[in-house]
Amino acid sequence: MLSWHTARRTPCLLVAAAVTFGVLMPGAAQADGTQVSGGAPGAVAPPPAPVRPAQVTQRDIPSSAPAERVPAPEVTGDDAHGHTGAATIVAQLKDTDLRPFSMLGVTWDGGLDEDHTRVEARWRSDGTWSDWTELHTDPAPEEGGRPGTEPQWVGSADGAEVRVASTEDAKPRGLSLSTIDPEADTTDDRAATASPAVAVTQAAAVAKPSIVSRASWGASGSGGCDNPVYGKTTRGAVIHHTAGNNTYTKAQSKAIVKATQAYHVKSRNWCDIGYNFLVDKYGQIFEGRAGGTTKPVRAAHSGNDAVNQETMGVSLMGTFSTTAPSAAMKSAVVNLVSWRFASYKLKAKGTYSLGGKTLNRVAGHRNVVGTECPGNAAYAWLSAKGGLRDSVESRLATGSVTTEIGGRTVSGVSSTAFTMSWRAVSGATTYEVRTSTTAAVPATCTTGCVKGAAPKATIGSLKAGSVQYAWVRALDASGNPLTAWQATAKRVQLKAEVVEKPATVSGVTVTAGSHSARVRWAPVSGVSDYDICLTTAKGASSCTRWVDVSKSSTTLLSDLKATSTGYFVKVRAARGTAVGAWSAEVPFSLAGASVGTTATVPSSGRIAVSGHGYGHGIGMSQYGAQGAARSGVKYDKILSTYYPGTKLSSKGGSIRVLISQDTTDAVDVVAGSGLIFRKLTSGFKAKLPTTISGAKVTRWRIVQVSSRKTQSALQYRTTGGYKAYKNIRWTGDGQFEGPSRIGLVMPSGSSVKYRGAIRSALPAKGSTKRDTVNVLPIDHYVRGVIAAEMPAGWKPEALKAQAVAARTYGVRSMSAARYYDICSTTACQVYGGASRETATTDAAVRATSGKILTYGGVPAFTQFSSSSGGYTAKGSQPYLKAGVDPYDNWSGNANHAWSTTVSAATIQKAYPSIGKLKQLKITKRSGAGDWGGRVTSINLIGSAKTVTISGDDARWAFGLKSNWFRF
Repeated sequence: MLSWHTARRTPCLLVAAAVTFGVLMPGAAQADGTQVSGGAPGAVAPPPAPVRPAQVTQRDIPSSAPAERVPAPEVTGDDAHGHTGAATIVAQLKDTDLRPFSMLGVTWDGGLDEDHTRVEARWRSDGTWSDWTELHTDPAPEEGGRPGTEPQWVGSADGAEVRVASTEDAKPRGLSLSTIDPEADTTDDRAATASPAVAVTQAAAVAKPSIVSRASWGASGSGGCDNPVYGKTTRGAVIHHTAGNNTYTKAQSKAIVKATQAYHVKSRNWCDIGYNFLVDKYGQIFEGRAGGTTKPVRAAHSGNDAVNQETMGVSLMGTFSTTAPSAAMKSAVVNLVSWRFASYKLKAKGTYSLGGKTLNRVAGHRNVVGTECPGNAAYAWLSAKGGLRDSVESRLATGSVTTEIGGRTVSGVSSTAFTMSWRAVSGATTYEVRTSTTAAVPATCTTGCVKGAAPKATIGSLKAGSVQYAWVRALDASGNPLTAWQATAKRVQLKAEVVEKPATVSGVTVTAGSHSARVRWAPVSGVSDYDICLTTAKGASSCTRWVDVSKSSTTLLSDLKATSTGYFVKVRAARGTAVGAWSAEVPFSLAGASVGTTATVPSSGRIAVSGHGYGHGIGMSQYGAQGAARSGVKYDKILSTYYPGTKLSSKGGSIRVLISQDTTDAVDVVAGSGLIFRKLTSGFKAKLPTTISGAKVTRWRIVQVSSRKTQSALQYRTTGGYKAYKNIRWTGDGQFEGPSRIGLVMPSGSSVKYRGAIRSALPAKGSTKRDTVNVLPIDHYVRGVIAAEMPAGWKPEALKAQAVAARTYGVRSMSAARYYDICSTTACQVYGGASRETATTDAAVRATSGKILTYGGVPAFTQFSSSSGGYTAKGSQPYLKAGVDPYDNWSGNANHAWSTTVSAATIQKAYPSIGKLKQLKITKRSGAGDWGGRVTSINLIGSAKTVTISGDDARWAFGLKSNWFRF
C-alpha cells in the first residue's frame, strides 16, 4: 500500500464510505466452501472450533512540549516521500520493552497534517535493533475510525521505539503504538459461528482454486460487519499490494492476515479487513472480507464506494515497487481472477464505467485513486505480454475442460479454402474453428477463424497453396468452452495456386510537359499492380525506364529530357506472378516550356491553378517517408534517400527551447509536489511548498519587479491575486524544475506540460524583457516534436526517420552565443512539449535514441516538408539535392497533386501597385520535375504596371501549397 511520493499519498486500502455494519462474523466465509483442500467445488466445510483472536496492545506515545522539541533527522532522496514541513520531532516513544509482537502500527485522534507528518519506528528482535523504518500514513476513511499508519510486519520482536516528525506547531492528540501478536494465548467469549450457506455459481469451464477460509487463518469475531453488503454483480478486479515486507515465511502468512485484520478492527476502528482476497508469495489465496467468496461482497479496498461494491479486491502480500511478484503468486492470482470472471461471465479485457471512472476489467488500484499501489513491478505485470490480462484471457478461453471433439474430416480443398466436418457435441450452441500455418493453436480468433452452429465449416481466404493446421472446439450458450482444442491439429494441404492472367490494358493516354509526362490508362479488375515501360524507340526490346505502380491507374514520369525520336510508353497489368499482355505503344514528345506558363484573368476573376507538393520541398518529404515505410523501407534508407551523403552519428546533451507561444514576460506554472525554484546566477534553490498558511498553492510565477524591471521576483497564488514568496528577488535567469513534468500556464489560461526546467530568461544582460525557455534533454525534446510534426498513427519507420531528422535539426541549432537554441513554432520546428507525446512517437524516439545525421562531422541541416510532390527541391547544402522522390506518390497523399483557384482580388490586394490584374506569366522555373519544375520567377501584369516576384512570394500571396504550380 505504498503511495506516489510526489503526490498526495492515498493508501492502497481505503475504506469506502458507509462500511459500518454490525459485528464481524467469520463463519460466512465457510458457508460457500472455502476449505483449503478436498471436496467438490462449492462444498460446505463444518464450523471450526473457536479461534484465539489476535492480541492488540496499545501504548501511549508522549507528545513533546514545544520547548523540548528538537529537529528531526534530515531525510533526502527517495526516502523523503514529499513530507514537506516534517522537520520537528513532536512526539517520541523511546526504547520500550514490550510483550512479544509480530506487527506494529501507530494511530492518533487528530492534530497532525498527514501531508506534513512522517512516522518512523524501529524494533528489537533477538536483542538487535532494526534500522528506522517509515510507517506510511493512511487517512481515516469517510465513515470514521482513527487516522494512522499502515501496519508493519516485523516477524518477532519485544521492544520498539517510535518518533513522529511534523510541523513545529503541530499538536498531536491521542498518539498510540499498537503492537499485535496474532498467536497470543488469550480467550474471547465471542466464539465464531457459521452464517447461513450462500449458493455457489460454479463456472463449468474454470475450476475454483483452493482458498484459505477466514476460519483457517483465524479471523476474529469482533467488529461490525455481521451483515455483509452485496453489490449487484462483479464487474471487474482491482489489484493491490499490502506494502509489508517480502521476507515472510509460508507459515507466517496466516498470521500476517490475522494481524492485519486485528490492526484494522481494534486500532483503526474499522469493521473488518478491507480486501476480498489476499495472495501470498507462495501462491496461497486467503479469504478476506466476510460475506462469501462467490458473492459480490462490498469490501473497502479502492477508495471509491461504487468500485468497492462491484469489483473484487485482490491484494498481493508484500511490496512490489521494484520486486516482481513470484511465479507462484502470479499463478494463484490468475486462477482466482479467472474463476471469478468465469462465474460472472466476464471477459479478461475491455473496459467498463463505474464510480466516475473508466476501468479495465483487470485494473490496478492506481487506476481508481492517486496511489502507487500495486507497485510499479506488479502494475506492469497486469498489461505485459503474457501478464495477468493475457493469462486470464487464455484461461477463460481454454478453461479446464479436457474432452476433445473427434471425427474431423476435410473436403472441398481448393487453393485458398477447405471444408471441415466433425461429430456434434451435446449442449453445444456454437463451434469455433481456428487455423494456422504452424502447429500451434492461435491465441485469439482472428484471420482463419470461423464460428457457427453446425458441426461443419468452410474456412476461406487462406494463403494459396499453403499447409494449414485446424482445430475445433464446442461452446455453450454463454460462450464457455465445452471441449478443449485437439492436442493434434488436422493438417490440410491446399492446392497450388492457379492464377488467371489479367486482361490487356487499354485506354493509355499521355499528357506531356516540358520535362515530364502524365500517363493514364483504364483500370483492370482484380489486379495487384501495373508495369510501365518507357522507351525511346518504337518496338524496342528493353525499357529505358521501368516503373511499378501499385493499383493506381496513373503515374508521373519525371525528369525527362527531349530526344530526337520522342518517347514510347506501354502498360501491362499484373496479378501476383501472372502478368497480362502489353498495351499498344503510345508515342509522345515533351511539350515546349510554355505549357501552363500563362494565365489571362477570366471574367469570373478566378484563376485555375494545379500543383505538386506541400511546403518548400527541400530534404525529406514527410508523406514520402510514410510512403517508403508502407513499402517496407527502413528508416536509415529513408534518410539516405532524402539526405544523400550524410551518415548516422550520435549526440546527447540538453537543448534550450524558446516557447514562442508564451508571449508574456511572466513565467506562470501550475503548483505541485516536488517543484523547485533555482537562481541560475548563484545556484540558490528552494523547495516550493504545496500549502502556505493552510491554504493550497495553485500557481507559482517568476515576474519582473515593477519598480525595477531588471530584477525578478518569485510569487505564489492560493486564492485571489499573487503574493511575494519570502521576498525572493534576483537579477538574471531563474527557473522552475523538479517534477518529471511541469505545467506552464499560457496567456489563454490553459496549461501545457513540459519536461525538464521552465526558465525565465533574459534576452540580454540588463534587459527589462523576459522570455520563457524550456531546458531539457534532447531526446525528451524530440518526443514533443514528432507528434506535432507527423501523425502518430503513421508507420514506425516513418516516425523513426522523423525522430532522427528532428533531433538533428535541433542539435544543429544549438549555440552558446544566445539565450536559447531553437524556437517552438513552424519558424523552426513545431514543439508541443510533454502534452503532445504519444506511445508510438515515444517508441520511435527510444528506437533512435541519440541518433543524428552528420556531413563532414557536422550535424546536417535536415530540412523537411510535408510533401515533395514527387521531386525534391535543391537546398543550401550538398546533401539537399533536387531529384526524383520515388515514395511521395501514394494513395493517401492528397498533397502530391492538387488543384485550386486563386482570386485576382487576392493578388491585387497583395500587390496594389499593379492596378487591375490582367495576366500572370511564369518566366522561369527550376528545370527539375513536371512542367519544368518549381516556379522561380513570375510576372504579375496589371493595368498600372508589371511586377516580377519569386515563386515563393507567389506561393504565399496566392495561398498555394507550394511554389510548384501551373495554370
